[in-house]
Amino acid sequence: MAQRRYFKFKSVIILIVILFVSFGTTYAKSYRKSASTKTLRSMARAYMAFGKYDKAHVFAEKALKQARSQKVENGEMALCLIDLGTVCAYEDLLPQAAKRFKEGIRLQKKALFDDHPYVAHSLRMLSDVYRRQNNMKRAEDTLSEAVNIMLRHCNLQSKEMAPFILESAKLQYAKGQIDYALINYQKALDIYEQNYGSRHLMTANVLEGMAQVYIAQKDTRQASALMSESLSIKKRIYGRYHSGLIDSWLTMARIYKSQGKMERCEYYLAKSTETASQSRNVITMARVYEQANKIRKEGLVASAI
Repeated sequence: MAQRRYFKFKSVIILIVILFVSFGTTYAKSYRKSASTKTLRSMARAYMAFGKYDKAHVFAEKALKQARSQKVENGEMALCLIDLGTVCAYEDLLPQAAKRFKEGIRLQKKALFDDHPYVAHSLRMLSDVYRRQNNMKRAEDTLSEAVNIMLRHCNLQSKEMAPFILESAKLQYAKGQIDYALINYQKALDIYEQNYGSRHLMTANVLEGMAQVYIAQKDTRQASALMSESLSIKKRIYGRYHSGLIDSWLTMARIYKSQGKMERCEYYLAKSTETASQSRNVITMARVYEQANKIRKEGLVASAI
């Protein structure tokens, strides 16, 4: 009798599991079909926040495809394009990122107006892509347009200007204008610390940028101190191993190479290349391996001479 009740109970459990799985599968299919472009974009942004750029790309691409099929209004279409451009920029897919940003900005200007602050932020992100493509003229022109828009809405010392000052510093550093870059990095750092605190991710990014300037000035002691502080903040946010730390590790490797500490240099290069390979992003892997090889070769020509 007890055995019969056991088998009856087991059959009921199996039936419930089958129904649950069937319902879950049906719901998931229904959700994928009915999810709005805003929902898809939100999911893409959530994955971006955790550094899952491959998954973010899937949802951002779905959002854009759905936006086109549904012929959504200009504002939503612009956001779909800009979100996909943002993912592509994170993935080092720079030509695709530039294309999406330009398309998105054109529609954003139609949906809002030419000198809206949102347009300025999109232009700033496009400028970042141009700089990374080594197209300094376009980067400078685009950033200048973005800054001019922002200054119509706020003053230079406001927290809203911090991302633009930071981008100016990055551009000046890329152009070899080291002293000007350091001044703007310090301005950005002051604004971020005052408004967001000393343990914010953007504060860490500014510290890392400043460290690179000090490396260019051959001041590895100051660079090392800034990078230690930056990594302390980023590890608390990301954890010990995360794709968001790759560029920080490459900077640390460069510092240790300059100091002649080859073991520590190789340690950080190994962490960078291993984490990049786990991303399965061919372009990111190629960029990181190229940077690692460049760091290994730095100083060899000078020592040979």
